[in-house]
Amino acid sequence: MFPGQTIGLLGGSFDPPHAGHVHITCEALKQFNLDAVWWLVSPGNPLKQGVPAPLTERVRSARALVTHPDVYVTDIEVRLGTRYTAQTLTALRTKYPKIRFVWLMGADNLAQLHRWQTWRTIMQTVPIGVLARPGDRMSARTSKAALTYRHARVNASNRHLMARMAAPAWCYVNIPLSSASSSAIRAKGLWRQSENS
Repeated sequence: MFPGQTIGLLGGSFDPPHAGHVHITCEALKQFNLDAVWWLVSPGNPLKQGVPAPLTERVRSARALVTHPDVYVTDIEVRLGTRYTAQTLTALRTKYPKIRFVWLMGADNLAQLHRWQTWRTIMQTVPIGVLARPGDRMSARTSKAALTYRHARVNASNRHLMARMAAPAWCYVNIPLSSASSSAIRAKGLWRQSENS
């Protein structure tokens, strides 16, 4: 379906999906010169407390939110039977050997990447595009993952080449910031309330 294309992968709970997700997705398409971005709506996040909204609800809300023709919302992790990012990346590369993938994450996730299951495997499987998030710039750039793989950091001036680079390779880019946050939306009681109204 997408042979030879460069695809960005943005994984997460999307609980709920919001304008900030759309913002970093559109920036990633442009900054890293991607053909498309797939949102991987996760069944659950092992690092987060609590139970997320049902997957079907989150996928439906994400599809209603995203209007960009090159952004696809998927629950492919359920169909692949994977739970952790490293497993998902390995399965996707096996299933789609002709696609060049780039893992996308906000700077907040780079700051805590060393807490993810087999995080070094993630760094060594596909290039990683890191997008600035409010309040996480310094903690991301001085994180364990960033320091461990400082030799693999790509200068932002070469960000458009990321999809064609061999891992490990990661690039941190500053983008106009959006303060939208799933945690803040849930804290205000706006997510499930709006879904049920």
